[in-house]
Amino acid sequence: MNDEKQSTPWDVYLDSIREHSHQLLAWAHSDARSELNANVDEPTLTGLLCDAMKRRINSPESPEVFMHYAIGDQDPVSPAGERGNDRLRLDVNILRTGIRPQLAYVFEAKRLRTGGFPIGKYSGDGGMGDFLACRYAKGCPEGAMVALWQDKDIDYWTGELKRVFGTDLTSKQPALGIIENLAETVVLDTLPNSFRSLHRRTDSTTITLLHVFLDCR
Repeated sequence: MNDEKQSTPWDVYLDSIREHSHQLLAWAHSDARSELNANVDEPTLTGLLCDAMKRRINSPESPEVFMHYAIGDQDPVSPAGERGNDRLRLDVNILRTGIRPQLAYVFEAKRLRTGGFPIGKYSGDGGMGDFLACRYAKGCPEGAMVALWQDKDIDYWTGELKRVFGTDLTSKQPALGIIENLAETVVLDTLPNSFRSLHRRTDSTTITLLHVFLDCR
């Protein structure tokens, strides 16, 4: 009997999809930077990033490998059989086309700003919580959170995320399923302030979450 684990499409494509998805994000942040400021709401922020990604994919100056990608902007999903307007929406869905099944790398973007958009919205339902409850990226081994911070400074917001993780790790009723705590990581040199963590999802599978902080002041 052969007990070897069969490889999945993610085993083959994850490394390249991660790199290319983050490259698109880095380009988009640079290209749209002049329009990203503290007064812009979350749907507009993510829309600007998605539009910039699409322009990069369609640019003849972009490497040919990006012809194999498409950008989903607010793509609907139905993890519990939702229909119509009740469906959840993925902020940014990077589709790897030309393969079957198509693979999608999900970025969930959250606005961070004092006075209404605290770190709890990033770590809770509508943010990390949707990955952990398998509402986003079910069956995928990895996803990414994008922190669109609009005031204070990077040390404040990364400190807030570290605080939430530390509190959850010592809680009698932890909510984040943390297996490996936040650790600094580098996917691209052009995306500093990035972290990695590993979590147990509600279906007992694990998911790696990357955390990318983008200056949107």
